[in-house]
Amino acid sequence: MTSILCHSGLMTHVKDLAQYLVNQGVFVALAFKRVNFLDEEAKKRILSELGGIPYVLYETTDELRQFLSKSECNLIHAHSHATFGSATDVSLELKIPLVVTLHSVFPWHRAYKQTLRIARQIIAVGPAQALSARGFLDKVVVIQNGVDTARFVPNEEWDVQEDQVHVLWYGRVDGRLTRGLHTLDKVAPFLPGTIKLAALGTAYPPPRCIPLTTWTDNPLPYLQKSHITFGHGRSLREAMSCGSIGMLLGHGYGGMVTDQCLEQDKLVLDAFPQYRLPRPRTSTILRDIVSLVESSQIAHLRKESRLLALRHFDIATMGQKVLAVYHEALNG
Repeated sequence: MTSILCHSGLMTHVKDLAQYLVNQGVFVALAFKRVNFLDEEAKKRILSELGGIPYVLYETTDELRQFLSKSECNLIHAHSHATFGSATDVSLELKIPLVVTLHSVFPWHRAYKQTLRIARQIIAVGPAQALSARGFLDKVVVIQNGVDTARFVPNEEWDVQEDQVHVLWYGRVDGRLTRGLHTLDKVAPFLPGTIKLAALGTAYPPPRCIPLTTWTDNPLPYLQKSHITFGHGRSLREAMSCGSIGMLLGHGYGGMVTDQCLEQDKLVLDAFPQYRLPRPRTSTILRDIVSLVESSQIAHLRKESRLLALRHFDIATMGQKVLAVYHEALNG
């Protein structure tokens, strides 16, 4: 697999998928293109978590080719677009099938047409990402993000402790996706003192009223402590796996995540503009938070969130589908 070292859901996705494949008896090697998004200490921490999986940090296509030849890999799975060019070139040189995953909404069909043309299979982590590969939809498979539900676990303290309700925003957003966070930021001054609102991750521009904790390699304690979490995508899946009530918020607002809405939206848990969710409004979000706190149902709803994660978001579900794509790519 090719990717980059970064602080985002992409890195967690790659690590979790790699570990799942290894547990299934699949040989995995990881090639990270040098992009220098992180300092050396942060890079070392991520690499130390790979659990013995062979890896390389590369700059040139030739370095990638040598690593793949030495590793005797028979398939390339490219994740970060920063690696699409080199992965495509090596796929052609070594005659190894190429699979790519589209993690975000972007005009992939224009910017990386050669890569999409060469790829045997294209994985999109959601319908909006899939439509970004127009012209190649015949080989696109939508596989929603899975999370390691054995790692992202509740702390079993389901109910409110000491009359303090913890509400968290969790994610990594910029541009139009910050709209929801900044609406939530406007809610903060109106919340009673028994409701503590915090943010974890990165946002540009950052919120003004909500205290923001920047990226952490271990979000688990924050997610376990949170009774209610706002976010979207992989972040919200991780939070719900930890037993936090999930509130879908990004460019649009989808409210509390329930089994019914997941089935209705085909498990989509993104809040991109393409999904045309209702505009986030301060009055609506304030009402929803207060209603949840006053419902006396927090413990019950947190347990329901955990069950939803186990039912729909487990890494094994994603991993099995990815393995099926690999088999098709190898036999195609």
